[in-house]
Amino acid sequence: MKISDSIATSRMSGMQIRTVVLSIILIVFDGYDMAVMSFTGPYIRHEYASSGSMLGYVFSGSLVGMFLGSTFVAPIADRIGRRKVAIVSALIVALGMAIGPLGQDIMVLLASRVVTGLGIGSLVAAVGVILSEFTSRKAYSVTMALYAAAINIGAVLGAMLVGPFLNMDSIANMAYPFGGWRFAFLIGAGLAVLAALGTIALFPESITWISESARPGALEKLNVLLSKMGQKPVTELEAPAAKEEKGSIRTVMTPGLRWRTFMMLAGYTLYMVTFYFVNNWAPTTVASGHNGDMSLAAPTLASTGIGGILGTLLFGVISTKANPRIVTPIFLVLGTLGLAWFGFAGTAIPMVFIVAGIASFFFAAGTGGFYSIIPKLYPTLARATGYGFVIGVGRLGGVIGPILGGYAIDAQWSQGTLYTVFALPLLIAAGSIFALHIGSKRSKIQIDEPVH
Repeated sequence: MKISDSIATSRMSGMQIRTVVLSIILIVFDGYDMAVMSFTGPYIRHEYASSGSMLGYVFSGSLVGMFLGSTFVAPIADRIGRRKVAIVSALIVALGMAIGPLGQDIMVLLASRVVTGLGIGSLVAAVGVILSEFTSRKAYSVTMALYAAAINIGAVLGAMLVGPFLNMDSIANMAYPFGGWRFAFLIGAGLAVLAALGTIALFPESITWISESARPGALEKLNVLLSKMGQKPVTELEAPAAKEEKGSIRTVMTPGLRWRTFMMLAGYTLYMVTFYFVNNWAPTTVASGHNGDMSLAAPTLASTGIGGILGTLLFGVISTKANPRIVTPIFLVLGTLGLAWFGFAGTAIPMVFIVAGIASFFFAAGTGGFYSIIPKLYPTLARATGYGFVIGVGRLGGVIGPILGGYAIDAQWSQGTLYTVFALPLLIAAGSIFALHIGSKRSKIQIDEPVH
């Protein structure tokens, strides 16, 4: 029996449970570091007298960094080991979070967000691989659901536990560089340092990497790790798995697959425009609507975060019984209506928080919808290529969304117009999924083959 099969079918040991818990904590910390700009945005804009467009570029900085980290830094793990990359990535996050408060220029803050995103992108990729290797088949679904929700959990906890301190006189009046919004960034830097220390002390190396690296002492290291997991020692390293013939970009653009790829590219890119616009700008626009009451940014972010977590969980339950190509458009249409309602709901507290949570409940579920739909569009050998291409290119919409929002705010769009216009991409995304579903029925093309 292969090592991976033995681990998947065995009861999880204390060491495995510890690894899973630490992995999720690492991503929760990263969720805080990703979201810190959302609830500090009004404070930063006030201090630097920043235009909306400039703040939009800062919002998008971490997304650019995440793209670079997952694309160019994470693959280094295949050469030096995933544990080392996780440690270095956590330190990069700490560096990025520390740079922002130390600078007195918004361009320094923009650079710090790119650095932070670089670390988060590579850390999430490295931790995800190790987490999947150490989780049993029985616990896999729950574990990966927690892993997927961890970013949002970190954002909500940050908004609820740290956000309220930013308006306290004792924090606001602290000496530079510790006071005000900088306090939240330094908390993030400290969490990232703790993450690095926890990784050094407790995080194991990837079992597959040890086995396939065939480096001196690899067999001994592997058996030490297996013994901690309650697994039997092995007498030899497993041979690297034979590489399947992979699909190429040309493959997913063949006549039979091209329309699926284009429909999902359009849908997911537009979805990302709205998703990241709302999650970055909603706290700042709510604060602006209350005469610049910056203390409202944190509870707004907490409302959208909680709504998104609950909606994603419900979507997951429904999708086990119903076709996600039908469920996802329904959620996105309701999310469109919810965002338009949010734009015209006025400024009454707590109504604005309730509507924000309801809107997020529906549109945030779209992430899970696209993730479940896209892999099934392609034959097995082209599945990874198609999924990676659509998700990777589509994330550019996440970079564009906050920037476009900044220019719209500079143009002094009303809140009703702003959120109605930025809700429309959800409607088009829903249409792209529904058109794909109807087209597949008419052409009798099977696009629900099991994912292996």
